[in-house]
Amino acid sequence: MSLNGLMLLIPLYSIHLGFRLSDQGIIIAAPAAFMVVARLPGGAISDRFGERIVIWFSFTTLIIAAIIAASSNSIWPLIVSQLFSGASRSVYWSAAQSYVSRSAEGQHGTMMGRQLAFESGAGIVGAICFGFLAQVFGFACAFSLGAGTALIGILITTSLPAIPKKDQARSFKASFAPAKRMLFSRSLAFAHLVAFMAAAYAGLMAGLFIAFFRDTGYSEGEVGMVRALNSVGVVAIGFVFGMYLTRFGAKLVGMLGMTLTGLVAIGVATWGDQPILPVVLMTFSGMTFGSLRTLYPSIAAQNSAPNQRAMALSVVSLYWAIAMLLSPLIFGFIADATSIRTAMYIFGCFSISVAMISPLLFALGRDANLEKTTATQG
Repeated sequence: MSLNGLMLLIPLYSIHLGFRLSDQGIIIAAPAAFMVVARLPGGAISDRFGERIVIWFSFTTLIIAAIIAASSNSIWPLIVSQLFSGASRSVYWSAAQSYVSRSAEGQHGTMMGRQLAFESGAGIVGAICFGFLAQVFGFACAFSLGAGTALIGILITTSLPAIPKKDQARSFKASFAPAKRMLFSRSLAFAHLVAFMAAAYAGLMAGLFIAFFRDTGYSEGEVGMVRALNSVGVVAIGFVFGMYLTRFGAKLVGMLGMTLTGLVAIGVATWGDQPILPVVLMTFSGMTFGSLRTLYPSIAAQNSAPNQRAMALSVVSLYWAIAMLLSPLIFGFIADATSIRTAMYIFGCFSISVAMISPLLFALGRDANLEKTTATQG
C-alpha cells in the first residue's frame, strides 16, 4: 500500500508542479539507479542474515522518501526522495519473495501468485486513497499517509517468524558467490527477459500512463482509480497463477504476457480518452502484466536452492531494475519529441516484437536444464 501509493503520488506531484515529460521521466527513473546498485547486496544480506532485516530496511527508507517528498517543491528534492524509494524497492521484492517461496517449497507459482495478489490488493486501496487524499486534502497529507503505512509495515514485519535455512552461507562473501554465475545463467535467461519486459511496462505505467490520463482530463483521484484497475487485474491473475502456469507452461505464459501487454499499450493509446474502454483495458493490462510479474520470480525460485534463493531472485530482479531505469527515460524523451500516444505505440510494437523472439531464450534455458539433469544422472 505504501509503495504503490508513493509510486502514484510522485508522478502526480511532478505533473502538479508543471515539470516537462522528460523531467518526469528522470524523476520516475531515479529509483532504478539505486535499484541496480543495491539489488545484489540486498540478496546477499537476505541469504546471510535473513529476510526480515532487509524488509525492515525497506519500510524505513519508504518513510524517509515520503517525508522528503512532502516538503519538496522542485525537481532535486523529488529525485532524492525517489532515491530512497529506490533503496526500498531494490531490496524488498527479493527478500519478500524469498521468504514466501521458502515458506512452501515446491509451490513456487502458487505462492508467488498469492503474494502478488495481496500486494496488488493493497495497491488498489493505496492508489484510490492516496489519489483522492491528494485531490481533496493536498499532497502533504497523502505523503503522510504513505509514511504512516510504512511504519505499520515495520510493526507487522516484527511479528514474522524466522524460517531456518539449511546450509546457510557462513559469510557475506559466500552469499555473494553465486551472483556471477546466475547473472549469465542459461537456465535463468528466460526469467531475465520476462523481468526486463515486465519492468519496461511498469516504468511506462508509472510515468506516461499517468501523464496520458491527466492530459485527457482526469483528476488526481480519477487517475488513482484508473491506476487501481490495473491492480485489480493483477489480483485476479495472482490467485489463479499457479494453475495457469501449470496448464500452459512458462514459455506460453511469457510469450502471451508480452504480446498482450504490448497490444494493451496500443489500445490505451488509441481509446484511452473514450468512456468505459479505459476501465476494461486497464483491468486487462493488470492480468497481462501480472502474469509476467509473477512468472519471472517463479522461474528463479524453481531454478535455485533455498539457501541461495534471495540471491537468485535479486539477480533476476536486476534485469527488472535496468529496465525501470531505461524505460521512463527513453519513452519520456520520445514523448517529449513526438507525443505520449506515439511513445505508447512504440512500446507496444517493441513488446510484441520481443514476444516473438522469446521462445529462443526459453529453449536456451530448457537445454541448460536438460544438460544439468543429464550430468547429475550420469
